[in-house]
Amino acid sequence: MKKVNPALCLCLLLLAGCTAGKTPIPTDTIKPTELEMAGTTAGETPMPTDTPKPTELETIRDIAYLADGLKQHTLDLYLPGGKEGPFPTLLMFHGGNGRKEEFSFWGDVFSKKGYAVVSINYSQWPNHKYPKNLEDAYCALSWVVNNSATYQLDPDHIFFMGHSAGGTLAASLGVVDDRAIFTGNCPDPLPEDFQAAGIITFTLIYDYPTAAQLSGPLENYVVELLGGTYEELPETWAQASPASWVNGNEPPFLLIHGEIDQSIPPTQSQEFAEILKAAGDEVELLIIPSGSHMQIKDSSQSMEAVEAFISRIITSTKK
Repeated sequence: MKKVNPALCLCLLLLAGCTAGKTPIPTDTIKPTELEMAGTTAGETPMPTDTPKPTELETIRDIAYLADGLKQHTLDLYLPGGKEGPFPTLLMFHGGNGRKEEFSFWGDVFSKKGYAVVSINYSQWPNHKYPKNLEDAYCALSWVVNNSATYQLDPDHIFFMGHSAGGTLAASLGVVDDRAIFTGNCPDPLPEDFQAAGIITFTLIYDYPTAAQLSGPLENYVVELLGGTYEELPETWAQASPASWVNGNEPPFLLIHGEIDQSIPPTQSQEFAEILKAAGDEVELLIIPSGSHMQIKDSSQSMEAVEAFISRIITSTKK
């Protein structure tokens, strides 16, 4: 048996005597008004509750935009949490041999700024040839427009953004004026009067005949993607090149390219900017000093330029 400390007993008796008959000191734990708000009555002990914390981001992954069960026909949706739409929307296309998760950083950052972000998978070279990639891009766009009310997306402010091969897709979606060529397999029609609010590219091929002359690897890529040489398929090479469609009715463009891009030289963006300007289109060109092919799409300079570009357009087109 443990021994009882006499001094401890004396202290406890003294403390008990000091508090007997006195009103306990009130605490700040829960005030009467808080009890009333919680629905408790006098004499009841309030039960602790878990207050839901507002989230800045809601992510929905692997939504099918074509009902064939293929991973290449899915998209991820990033929405601002706890906010009311409709939200300006960025529709994003990854580069060659990439996947939709490559733009998760953009989804996190821009959804917290009040934008919706849609990043898609699509059929890619070398397993698929043109125009399957562009057909998929159109079907994803049709899904976004036709489901805009469900997810509070703003159909009047949808921006296309792509990197490398995805940049060419984004540009093509913005300039092609005969969409029926590419939308036959889409379950939902794209409204005829739809036009993108703006186009952003992180490197692109604007003209396949020109690009094929820049290097052997580029020439091999283009021949395989388009299914034959320029001499064999001149119409296909022209149809796949965004420059062939430019007529002066294009949405605003922001062309971003790395100064030291070894895969696609910056001349592709520089020359495309001149073509757009000559047609009377609005275009901004940003060449990032010391920027490489992959580095530019996640650089702070690129993100600042994109936000400034889309913010300016939204402000100027508000109804």
